[in-house]
Amino acid sequence: LQRLLHELAGERRLGSLVDSSKAETRAAIRAQRAAEARADTFRALALRLKRMVDAGSLSVQLRDGRMVLALPNDVLFESGSAALSKPGREVLVAVADALRTLPDRQFQVAGHTDDRPIQTAQYPSNWELSSARALQVVRLLVGEGVPPGALSAAAYGEFDPVAANDTAPTRAKNRRVEITVVPTINELV
Repeated sequence: LQRLLHELAGERRLGSLVDSSKAETRAAIRAQRAAEARADTFRALALRLKRMVDAGSLSVQLRDGRMVLALPNDVLFESGSAALSKPGREVLVAVADALRTLPDRQFQVAGHTDDRPIQTAQYPSNWELSSARALQVVRLLVGEGVPPGALSAAAYGEFDPVAANDTAPTRAKNRRVEITVVPTINELV
């Protein structure tokens, strides 16, 4: 009887392990489907922006699991200015059209500069310049129908470079505005 009870307890443990394995498999399948849906969304957005990517007006990158639209400053702004250029406005209107196709998403607009200090009455540091640029982009996106509640602005100044600041071409890479498709909490877990 003792042996029979021991075997039954083992079978119970085995059944519990099987149930646990089934639950883990279902969770893995759900996670895979969510990742595929996210990839499809990103792919569709990248296709909508392909013309601008091909023209060099913007780049689409996946960075740390986040989709980032990077717009070089020479497309958007004159040096030391936060006034949008006409070509910059045209690019951002097309970006707004694409962002509106993602109604349940949040977007962060981040301004970046190179490490050359700016010190004017209007922009005492690169942070003020990068924040003014980010806010100009946010204003235009809102004006083009992107919901204000879906947008946030950030200023990084010179403190988030993507290249060394040792030559003119690498400094130019650091002067940019990035629009990040913010991951949802489900995508982070």
